[in-house]
Amino acid sequence: MTDMTISPRKTGSRGPTQLRWLTAGMLAWAALVVTLAVRGTFDVPPNAPALPTVAAMATPVLLFAAAMIAAPNLRARAMALVPVLPTHFQAWRILGGLFLAVYAFGHLPGFFAWPAGLGDVAVGIAAAFVALTLSRNGDILHRGGFRTFHFLGLSNFVIAFATGLAARNAISGFVTGVTTAPMGQIPLVLIPAFVVPAFIILHLIVLMQSYARR
Repeated sequence: MTDMTISPRKTGSRGPTQLRWLTAGMLAWAALVVTLAVRGTFDVPPNAPALPTVAAMATPVLLFAAAMIAAPNLRARAMALVPVLPTHFQAWRILGGLFLAVYAFGHLPGFFAWPAGLGDVAVGIAAAFVALTLSRNGDILHRGGFRTFHFLGLSNFVIAFATGLAARNAISGFVTGVTTAPMGQIPLVLIPAFVVPAFIILHLIVLMQSYARR
């Protein structure tokens, strides 16, 4: 397996410095999202487009894509990450099962909670096994099955995003009374506005590694 660690001899003190900048950037983004959420920025009427939430989800991903294109040093460091780490981090998505708990208490529609919650749980459980397999056999990084896992992880976000937007209004036979309005409020808004973009970026990093390192 190709060595995917970064040699301290080559990076010197730049590694810790960039890690501090990355941590600071993540904390700043989280603080911005919380501030906007407290001000009600994401809590838009059901008949209005949920543009603030969409923008919060898309902005970090677009900035990441731009950085990968325009900043070779950052791209090199992303490519040098040990792929087991971002893959294993997806195991935290098992906490998406909380959507089902919120649904059980009558605060989210099943039309959204079931596919989003079960999808996250499935991805989270699978991530632990995929990461373990990758740690034992690095060659699977370039195999179709490994990529399929990450594409499925991304597709679950697409499904959750689509059902979440659709369920902002009543849907005859599917969404009655309870809607996804709480997803625009604290604390649930932190999931689409902060957590989801982070997981998307982790998926993209590993897919970049899978297609680039042969």
